Amino acid sequence: MKKFLLKTIGFISIIIISFLLIFFMADGSTDACYLKFTTGKQSALIIGSSRAAQGMHPKEFNAVLKRNDIYNYAFSLHDSPYGKAYFESIKRKIDSSTKNGIFILEVNPWTVGVLKEANEEYNSFREADNFIDNTIFVTLNPNIEYLIESYHKSYINILKDRNKIGLHETFFVENDGWLRVTIGTKGVSKDVRIKKKIEKYKKMLLNYQSNSEFRIKHLKKTINLLKQHGSVYMVRMPVINEILEIENELQSDFDEVMFKIAVDYELQYLNMMSKNNSYDYTDGNHLGISSGIHFSKNLAKIIKVLEN
Repeated sequence: MKKFLLKTIGFISIIIISFLLIFFMADGSTDACYLKFTTGKQSALIIGSSRAAQGMHPKEFNAVLKRNDIYNYAFSLHDSPYGKAYFESIKRKIDSSTKNGIFILEVNPWTVGVLKEANEEYNSFREADNFIDNTIFVTLNPNIEYLIESYHKSYINILKDRNKIGLHETFFVENDGWLRVTIGTKGVSKDVRIKKKIEKYKKMLLNYQSNSEFRIKHLKKTINLLKQHGSVYMVRMPVINEILEIENELQSDFDEVMFKIAVDYELQYLNMMSKNNSYDYTDGNHLGISSGIHFSKNLAKIIKVLEN
């Protein structure tokens, strides 16, 4: 019996150690979000959807603004709309001692919108019980909580994906939180990707309503929280005209609503849509890498003037 127990304990120990070794191998290639929950508390953040995750480069903002602390904590339209889950996650990620931080909030009609079927019950919102909602510890490395609760692939993929960095249609989260998306020459053309994205947004339009009271309330709560720690800017990022038209149909007065919030909270709302034809997009919705760098520099220069 004693030998059996020792063998069982030994076997279980080997399994646990094996999992821990794999967990320690998790990095920016694990998925599009994991690494952001492994870095320390931050004093300057980029917040928003995948437009910001891919299109706002902390390195460029830091260079123009003479900082070294801007971190990209943006995720996706589906997972990080303004609401209870994202607010609490941002609150946990902020270094509470920060006084001169800078916070860039990417906003668009979808980030303050809800599915038409949603009601006032929190569980009806699209982000309820997702990885942002479930990850309480946002500064652990390795983040065992995230890997157990929110990583839904086989753990062997943590090792496999490390060898796919830079291949066609792969993600990699850099140390500053920026999400690098690699799209090679293989696969569908950019025109096809744009067409599919437009079709996707047209379908979403049928099921969404914007200017949600719940979302606006939490956007304001987020602003209030961040203003305690520094300067806050709301930014509408550019997209192609076809997607802009869909967003205008979703909420025609979006800019007016954002401007009013900016006035009420004494901050700047920067609508960058007027220069949308100056940039290149991977799918009409996300800026390509070079355009993201260009956009980040342009936005940083505007913020630099406003900061002085």
